[in-house]
Amino acid sequence: MVKIAIIGTSKISHEFAQAVEKVKDCQLKAVYSRSYEKGYEFAKNYKVDDIIVDFKELCNRKDIDMVYIASPNSLHFEQSLKLLENKKHILCEKPMGVTEQEVEEMYRVAYKNKMTLMEAMKNTFLPNFKIIKKSLDKIGPLRGFIGNFCQYSSRYDNLKNGELTNIFDPKFGGGANLDIGVYPLYFALKLFGNPLKSEKVEYILDSGVSGIGTVILEYENMVASIVYSKITNSYIGSEIQGEKGSIVITGISNIENVKIYYKNGEIEDISVPQEENSMIYELQEFLQLIKLGKVESEINTKEISKEVIKILRSN
Repeated sequence: MVKIAIIGTSKISHEFAQAVEKVKDCQLKAVYSRSYEKGYEFAKNYKVDDIIVDFKELCNRKDIDMVYIASPNSLHFEQSLKLLENKKHILCEKPMGVTEQEVEEMYRVAYKNKMTLMEAMKNTFLPNFKIIKKSLDKIGPLRGFIGNFCQYSSRYDNLKNGELTNIFDPKFGGGANLDIGVYPLYFALKLFGNPLKSEKVEYILDSGVSGIGTVILEYENMVASIVYSKITNSYIGSEIQGEKGSIVITGISNIENVKIYYKNGEIEDISVPQEENSMIYELQEFLQLIKLGKVESEINTKEISKEVIKILRSN
């Protein structure tokens, strides 16, 4: 039984805690928060009474095997290193590091201590992602990809009213690129590989982080466009375009629905059933890695994490 602690009490931490309840061979043991009150309010939902407010205590706890890190982006590196040195397996929310060097160092320490480390990019483990990968040949030579994730943040209203929150604060690694741009970019790199070159254009908010942006990826025989925003909504999905048809995807982070629109007018729904809580699959992968004694996932690799942050942090 893998005993788990969670760092962070945000919405995504709740989703992860609910995933833990549905997956075998693991148990939520403790919650770490700098505020006991916030930790308690979070933990009581999951019948957990172990709230930790001292990070050193979390590092030293021998009864905790794994830590899920969902703190602000800028804290991922330091927290991960200390926990890895104290023999804790780390599942770290995206982006796991805010520079290539941080990612490299995190894996160096993980390998040194023989601890499992993985970026928590969930869409690559979803059944619907796997069916997309298997279906690429159906649409012929690939020529284009539009990866779209635009979601208006209520905290943008706070920013416009003069309140700076973590998601829009450069000190905490905020911005639309690191918060949600990672989803369509990771998706593209996993399916199509590293591009020959990339170009990024962003609208920078007064706080100094990206509000909306587009990344163009150039491949030998295709072009990919990555579109992301925290200051506007979008009502269209993502699309892989081929000469024989297009694969249209609803929800690039959860991949809820997938259809092929063929050039001859036929439509094929290739969606497959998957759990409502999409974090279940990444947790299952991570637990399997621990069981096998592997440091690194063959799916969410160190190299893809480095390439994602390299592109998103480029000038």
